[in-house]
Parts: sequence; structure tokens; C-alpha cells
Amino acid sequence: MIISDSVIKELTNAFKKAKHVGIISHKNPDPDTLSSNIALRKFLEADKKKVSSVCIDPIPEKLLFITKKYDFKSSIDKNMDLLVCVDTSSRDQTHFLLKNTKKNIIVIDHHASNEMFGKINIVNPDAASTTYIIYFLFKKMRIKINPETATLLLTGLYYDTGNFMHSNTNATVLMIAADLQSKGANRKQIVEMMNKTHSVNQLKLWGKALSNITLTKTGGAVSGLTKDDFQTCNATQNDTKGIIDYISSTKDSKYAALFCNDDDGNIKGSFRSKEENVDVADLAKYLGGGGHKKASGFSIKGKIKRDTYWSITKN
Repeated sequence: MIISDSVIKELTNAFKKAKHVGIISHKNPDPDTLSSNIALRKFLEADKKKVSSVCIDPIPEKLLFITKKYDFKSSIDKNMDLLVCVDTSSRDQTHFLLKNTKKNIIVIDHHASNEMFGKINIVNPDAASTTYIIYFLFKKMRIKINPETATLLLTGLYYDTGNFMHSNTNATVLMIAADLQSKGANRKQIVEMMNKTHSVNQLKLWGKALSNITLTKTGGAVSGLTKDDFQTCNATQNDTKGIIDYISSTKDSKYAALFCNDDDGNIKGSFRSKEENVDVADLAKYLGGGGHKKASGFSIKGKIKRDTYWSITKN
């Protein structure tokens, strides 16, 4: 990945001038946004900067291994004079009203749907994850990657490539993974925490979703989870993470979709595509969301229902 000297100079100057940096992760945080957040925080704190990590939503219990001793604020402090949004493609994904802010904003992201809302935008849709971009930023800035940072960067890469199973797993991704492991990344911890810590309630919910799969005439593997499903399993929205990848593994399917109703009258949707000619990012964008050509999502007011197939009704 090529990052120009001029971008590095802008970024370095912004960090140098800042007195209090706020690093913002997106709503419903995932491993990539959290790992990117902490990796940048460690670098800036080592440079004697005052740094705060920010996320409107609490960190899911199974992802606390990423944040460890680092606390997250749920609001932007008025004294933060530089905001860095990581893995965040739009102002709305931060939850905070950044449109009218006078604060300096940097965006580091890998989504094609990014709105380029920062003064400095380091956005590469070809990057497999945001930690992928940060890896190359650190290399360009000649920042030494220690074992803890290597583990963070590998965590984001591992998650956003679907455990290295998605089509965005290319030679560069594997080269980065190998380099991070050589630098001390704890691959065993990542694999265990991401794949071997599912609760009984979560697995029951996954069973509901898998038993609800319908294969459509157009090759879609579609499933849904109602409020009753969540209540029956005593599960939460965080327990849905990972289901879509299993639905996508359905034989003879070209794409996959999972729709979930929550207690606030919202539908949360996830899409995956196996085919080059099926761009699920466009569909998610139509529904107010975004993401990648082969992996995207959305959230809208509405409800799901099932007749022959699952369908959604927007409020």
C-alpha cells in the first residue's frame, strides 16, 4: 500500500499540534475498529500525547481482550482538539454530531462508502481492514511494532478477512499476517477469543438463525431473527456477530442476508456476497447503510416478517 509523503507530513503535523486526541470507534464496535483505536492510542501515548478512546456503545464482553486496561469514554470531551475516526465511513456511524464541529478530524478507514468527512482522509477500499492501513502507516512512519501492537493489528486483519476465508485475503494480507506474527503477535489468543468463547445463549440463537434459512430462487440464503427469538434464547444483538458467515456457507447460494428485529423497532441487516456481479454494498446503501462490495450492513426502523420468504417493511 502506497502512502504519500505529503499525507504522512499532514498526519504528523496534526498529531504534533494536538493537545488532546480523541480516537473514535464506530457504533456496535467490532474487532477492527477497537484494535485500530488501541493501536493508535498506544503509539500516541508513547509520544507523550493525551489520548482518549471513544465509543457510544459499550465494548462487548468477548472483545474486552482487545481493550484490556484501556477505558473508553461514551462522549466527546470539549477539550479534545483532534478527533481520529477509525474504521468509520460516515459521521452517523460515530453517533456524534461531527458535521457542525469545529474540531480537526482525521479519518482512517477502508470502506468504499466512506463519506470523506475528515480534514485528512486516509481511506483505501482495497485494504482488507483498517488495521491493514495502520500497519502501513506505522511502517512508513518507522514506528516499531511491539508484540502487543502486533496482536492488535493482526486481530483486526483476522476478523475483517473472516479468519482469512474471505476473498479479500490476498498475498499482501498473508504477508502482513506473517510479519506481525514474527513480531510477536499472539495468534493463539486471537483464535481462541474470537472463535472459542461463544456462550450457550449465543449458540442457541445461532441455531435459530440457521434453522430459519430459506434459499430463494435467485440464490439468496436468507434468514431472520425476531424479538421472540432473542427473548427465547436470552440473547442480545451482540450475539448475532458471526452468524452471517455461516449462512453464507450455504451450498448453491450466491449471497446471504440476515435480518434481525430489536427492542427499539429497528431492523438490523447483514449481507454477504460470493459472486463478483453481486454488489451488496449498493443494497445496503439503499437502506441507509454501507460497507464493502461483498460484506455490508444497515439499520432502519421497521419490522421483518416471513411468508414464503423473509421480507422487511420500513416504517
